[in-house]
Amino acid sequence: MTPAKPILGHLIELIGNVAGAYTVALFTMEPGGETLAMREYFSLSNNLNPRAKIPVGKGPIGVAAQTRKSQLIENFDQNTRFLGLYKKNEELKNFIALPVIYGNQVAVLVVDSKKRYQFSIKLQKILTEFALQIAWNLQPENPDNSEKLSPQPFLQEINSYCRFLAESPDRSSVADRLTQIPSSLIPCTAIATVWFEENQQEGRIIGHRGFAHDVSEIRVFFGKGLVGSCAKNRSPLLMQIHEGRKTVVFSEEEKSEDLQCVATLPIQLNDTLYGVLMVGSSEPDGVTQTDLDKLALVVSAAASALFCTDTKDRWVYDKNLDPVTGVPNHRFLTEHNLAVSEEVFQPNRTVFFLTFHITNLTELYEIHGVDRGDAYLKQLMALFSKLIPSPKFIFRLSETCFLIMLMDQGQKEVERLISKLKHLLEHKPLNINGASMEAQTQWGLSVYPRDGKELFSLINQSRIRLAQKTKVMA
Repeated sequence: MTPAKPILGHLIELIGNVAGAYTVALFTMEPGGETLAMREYFSLSNNLNPRAKIPVGKGPIGVAAQTRKSQLIENFDQNTRFLGLYKKNEELKNFIALPVIYGNQVAVLVVDSKKRYQFSIKLQKILTEFALQIAWNLQPENPDNSEKLSPQPFLQEINSYCRFLAESPDRSSVADRLTQIPSSLIPCTAIATVWFEENQQEGRIIGHRGFAHDVSEIRVFFGKGLVGSCAKNRSPLLMQIHEGRKTVVFSEEEKSEDLQCVATLPIQLNDTLYGVLMVGSSEPDGVTQTDLDKLALVVSAAASALFCTDTKDRWVYDKNLDPVTGVPNHRFLTEHNLAVSEEVFQPNRTVFFLTFHITNLTELYEIHGVDRGDAYLKQLMALFSKLIPSPKFIFRLSETCFLIMLMDQGQKEVERLISKLKHLLEHKPLNINGASMEAQTQWGLSVYPRDGKELFSLINQSRIRLAQKTKVMA
C-alpha cells in the first residue's frame, strides 16, 4: 500500500469484504494520461497481474476512464484475459468498473466476483459511495485535511469488525458477533438479530443484548412491527419513538422498553433475505443517518458471511448424500450424530426408528440392470416421501438397508403405516420402464425413549429386529 495514503488500502479491503469480491483494484492515471496503472488491490487470485497497465479506451476499464461511466458485465461468460487484470483466465460471474472522478482527473475502481452473477442496485449504490470516498482521498494534499476530517480510524474499525463478521464459522456465530458491534462504532443501547428462514412468515430472535426484558421468546411476524415491516419491505428504517405513542418493534406481545430511537436493516444478499438487524437507543437521535450508513456495511458483511456458511453447510450435506436416492447416508449420521439427536430427541416426543432391508435388491440389479435398479430406488424414495407423514427423516444405512425416523406419530398409526408399506412393496410391484420389480423385505423397529436414548443404539436395535416380527409394543 502507498505509505502517504494508507486509507486507500483500508478502503479497498473493506470493499472486498462488503461485496464478497474475488478482486478489488484501483487504477490511477499515469503521467501523460494515456494509460492506467494498478495502484491498490485486494485479490484472492494467484493470477492477478499487479503490474497491469490499461490503455485509456481499451476494454471495460479503459472505457470507464474514457467515458467516465460505469461498465458492468453480468452473467460473465467470456475469457477474462481481455480485462487486462489477470495473467490467465478466471471463471468470473460478474464484473464492474466504476469511474473515480476527482477534480479534472479520473481513476477506475474495479470489482469482480465468483459468487454473484449480478450486483444488485443496492450494492452498486454502495460501491458508488465507496468510489466517492476514494475520490476524496485522491485529491491533492490539503494541509487542513488532517484537522478537518480524519476518516481513517472509523474505516479501520469498521473494516476490522466486518472482517470479524466475515470469518464467522457458522450461523450462530454470525448472530453472536452482530450483537457485539463496538459501542465506539455504533453507540446503541440495545441490539437484536432476527432470523427469517427461507419462505417462512415468522422470525426468531436469535441474538440480543441491552434489553430490560427477555425478548428471546417473542414471535416476530412478517410485515408486523418495525422488524417485520423491514423484513417485508427489505429496506432500512430509522424511527424516533415518541413518548405516549405505542410503537411495536417486534410484536404486540413485547413489554415496553426505554428506547427512543430504533433502526432496522434487512440482512440480505441479492434476492435472499436472511434476517433483520435491530438497533435501539435510549437517547433521542441516538442512532443517526450516519450510523445507518455504517450499519449498511455491517449487514452486507453479515449477509456475505451467512452465504458462505450456508454454502459450506450445503457442501457438507451434499457430500454425504447417497448419489442414487439423494437421501443422507450412514456417514452423515456418523458425522452429525449430535445435531441429528438434538433435532429428533425432544421432551415428551416419541420417535420410531423403522429400518427396512430389501433382501433381493442385488438380484433385482442383476436381472434388470443398473439403470432400472437405480430408477427403482429413486421411485421408492419418492413413494415414501409421499406416503409417510411428516415430520420424518429417511437415511440409507447400507446398500440394501434404509432407516425411517418417524416423529409425532402414535403407535397404531405406525403399525398401520408399516403394514401398508410392506404390502405395497411386496404385493404391488413398481413398474420401471416396462419392467415389474417386486421387492422382498424385512422390517425392524425400535422406539425412543422406551428402547434407549442414544441414536446409534436405537438404530442398531432396530436392525437387530429386522428378521423378527415387527410389532410396536405397548
